[in-house]
Amino acid sequence: MGEAELTKLNEALSAEIAERKRAEHALRESDRRKDEFLATLAHELRNPLAPLTAALHLIRAEPENTEQVEQLAGMMQQQLDQLVRLIDDLVDVSRITGGKLRLRCEPTRVAEFIDAAVAQSRPLIDAARHTFHVSLPNDSIVVSGDKVRLAQVISNLLINAAKYTPPGGRIDLTVRREAKEVLISVRDTGIGIPRDMQARIFDRFTQVDASTTRAHGGLGLGLTIVKTLVEMHGGSIAANSEGPGSGSEFLVRLPIAEPAMQAAETTAPPPSAQDALPRFKVLLVDDNQSAVHMMSRLLSKLGQEVHVADSGMAALDHLSHMLPDVVISDVAMPGMSGHDLARHIRSLDLPRQPFLVAVTGYGQESDRQAALAAGFDKHLTKPVGVATLEQLLRDRGTEVGSPRLEVGNQNPTSTTEPLSV
Repeated sequence: MGEAELTKLNEALSAEIAERKRAEHALRESDRRKDEFLATLAHELRNPLAPLTAALHLIRAEPENTEQVEQLAGMMQQQLDQLVRLIDDLVDVSRITGGKLRLRCEPTRVAEFIDAAVAQSRPLIDAARHTFHVSLPNDSIVVSGDKVRLAQVISNLLINAAKYTPPGGRIDLTVRREAKEVLISVRDTGIGIPRDMQARIFDRFTQVDASTTRAHGGLGLGLTIVKTLVEMHGGSIAANSEGPGSGSEFLVRLPIAEPAMQAAETTAPPPSAQDALPRFKVLLVDDNQSAVHMMSRLLSKLGQEVHVADSGMAALDHLSHMLPDVVISDVAMPGMSGHDLARHIRSLDLPRQPFLVAVTGYGQESDRQAALAAGFDKHLTKPVGVATLEQLLRDRGTEVGSPRLEVGNQNPTSTTEPLSV
């Protein structure tokens, strides 16, 4: 073998060794970030449990102290909201990774999703005693977008600003038109972003500082989701900071809708949110007695006639002597699953089929499709809040044209089945 050939062989071997070392380093780094993420996840999921446990103890010890109960209820709601945000982030990242995240785009006024974002993030901003200023243009700007997801983008940025700004700081939310785009700026006086991290601040599991993250919570997923959602809307996002201690600014750019689409939005009739809720016979099916008890009370407060069953077979027994308008069923139940129950109900020769709603902790698109294939009309992911239940009933009332129960019934819960909790 000649000297030239030997040199080429050595160069090839050196390049291969270098490539293997890079691959090994990347693998070790990936494992390190995975382990760090799992540790952070466990920490963040446990964090809300301590105050929730303490609050429950205090409420049980002094149930007559209404002022304390009210304060504790507010705190418990904040902790539950944090748990829901963490789970939603995990689900969203899974959908993004699998290419299953979908948008429901329509003509949307920027002020509408800005208002929703401010409402979602305001409690955290106020709790930190920040000065908060919102600047909106006088004219109405319309984009083509999913207003729920766009509100999620802005609320995520506002919540980040609130968390990473020391108490008593300042947050500015500014919206302005720039040519054919709308520019949305979220600026804070917080801890800032090191210059060497600004290029990867939107990467998954990236945290500005581990110790800071432990103090303020988060999985390092929020900004990844924000960037994906903005880009899915045809926009862009950038982060600016002069470095640690100098605050941060996030700039979101979205394309403004075409004039025809804007005209369609401005002529759309406003929603009649103040319409009275229709009243239905609702059958709740769940083997978890605590869960069914709480949802039964919520539905009763909303004026519904509520019946409960602790299994699929018990639900079929109810159908033999009463025909519900709505069946809300858990999916993962022993014996007869929610899917089996839905298929069985759909096979029955009933005077009219009830509206079937699956309520489950499984929230992937494949889970929704499986529920619909089994015969459910709607798939809801736990936890289901009051607003979601109200919207469900309102939408169902619109579909059927009129409520099933007489509006004059002043005791809609009188036939509610007894509950043992």
